Amino acid sequence: MSLPQISVQLYSLRDALEADFEGTIRKLAAIGYPCVEPAGFHGRKPAEVAKLLTGRKPAEVAKLLTDLNLTAPSAHCGLPLGDAKNEIIETALELGHRYLITGVPPGGQDGYTSTDQVKAIAEQYCIAADNVASHGLQVGYHNHDWDLAEFEAQPAYHTFLAHTPESVLFEADLFWIARAGIDPVGFLHEIGPRGKVLHFKDGHITDHSIEPPFLPAGKGEVDLIAAAQAANDAEYIAVELDDYDGDMLNAVEQSYLYLTENKIAGGKK
Repeated sequence: MSLPQISVQLYSLRDALEADFEGTIRKLAAIGYPCVEPAGFHGRKPAEVAKLLTGRKPAEVAKLLTDLNLTAPSAHCGLPLGDAKNEIIETALELGHRYLITGVPPGGQDGYTSTDQVKAIAEQYCIAADNVASHGLQVGYHNHDWDLAEFEAQPAYHTFLAHTPESVLFEADLFWIARAGIDPVGFLHEIGPRGKVLHFKDGHITDHSIEPPFLPAGKGEVDLIAAAQAANDAEYIAVELDDYDGDMLNAVEQSYLYLTENKIAGGKK
């Protein structure tokens, strides 16, 4: 069985991208990354989009990726619903995305505080999944720790899974799963074939006073090797650090080396 391909969530490098977008993407290619996971084309405030993309249009980004032999199979964006639907789908097709993942659910944390709200959110993902199916695309959900809470003695993610088809993916973020007190290995078994794209994030789990808690892969308390053995349906494993008390590009390179050397994911080198 072939290894999942390694990717990197570009939100991690937002400051470097703002300073030198093309140069930063070239550095990722030089490290050996075959894939990137863009963020910020849709579903974010205009200022945040400008910061992540520095005014570049999707066509410009697509050309740069092609020139560097990089692909972007997954992306963080808004759900393809309503007035934004066509633009999101067109952008995805232009950039070669297959999996459209939300960084946070519609309405954010404030709209995710009860079982009924989770059911309503699940319905939006079902509609979005129908909207993109004919284009060969899938939508997915990326978790944090707060959306793994229990409402009415039922884990919120159980409610979400029960009210969406398996075609709605779940981009499990292993750091936040462990931080919520849930075993990442068991979680990956639970989501099964929904786990086509995963975030193998590492950091400090037990000491919540350390800020920022994120570390390069292999430097923290998340057992990424055990998780990899349970990631049977993973096609892409992405590096992500929400923040880092050090050089982010170096952390991304360290993460690449750890994940590839331990045969968790495959890169170009």
